[in-house]
Amino acid sequence: MTRIKRSARSRWGWVVLSLACVVPSTAHAQVGVLAGYNRDALGDFLPAGGFDFTDLNDGFHIGIFLNVNLASFALRPALVYHRVPSLVATAGEEQVRFDIDLLEIPVDVRIRIPLPSVSPYLLAGPVFTFPSSTLAGVDDLFTARPIRAEFGAGLELDLGLRLWPEVRYGFGINSLMGSEVPVGSSVLRGDGKPRLDTLTLRLGISF
Repeated sequence: MTRIKRSARSRWGWVVLSLACVVPSTAHAQVGVLAGYNRDALGDFLPAGGFDFTDLNDGFHIGIFLNVNLASFALRPALVYHRVPSLVATAGEEQVRFDIDLLEIPVDVRIRIPLPSVSPYLLAGPVFTFPSSTLAGVDDLFTARPIRAEFGAGLELDLGLRLWPEVRYGFGINSLMGSEVPVGSSVLRGDGKPRLDTLTLRLGISF
């Protein structure tokens, strides 16, 4: 299963990097880098009695993007590394800490108001995610391709370099992982199907 995940990540990575090399030759395309803060919540995780789980966490993300402006619309795919650190699962007297790493491919559709130096915009689109964890028992729980839907707003600032401050919110369309987390000799059991919801503050820079 881990080999399949790595193969999928590699394929998508080459696709995005290939686009980044080809499309910027057009007049209205920009390649950029992005980074920011994310507050992640595992929704619909319902631990049974005697169990507990960190369901809110502060993390970060970094990545690259390709933006193609088409009049008042724009298409902006990206390749993003998303880190959800220091999650804690508790079963009785036992605890385990672990991280979740996600390779993400957001495909944003932006509606923009073209102005000379500042272009406000709204965005929406799917985020295809490929999760993994250093804790083998958790890594085995991830569903094959969880998807988030994200919405947001931002500004495209032309200051020589283009700056892209934005805020976005995403909610999981399907489950991120199973709800039976190994904790030492015990198993944390939950009744729900955990999905990942994310509030993001992001800054992009394009050239």
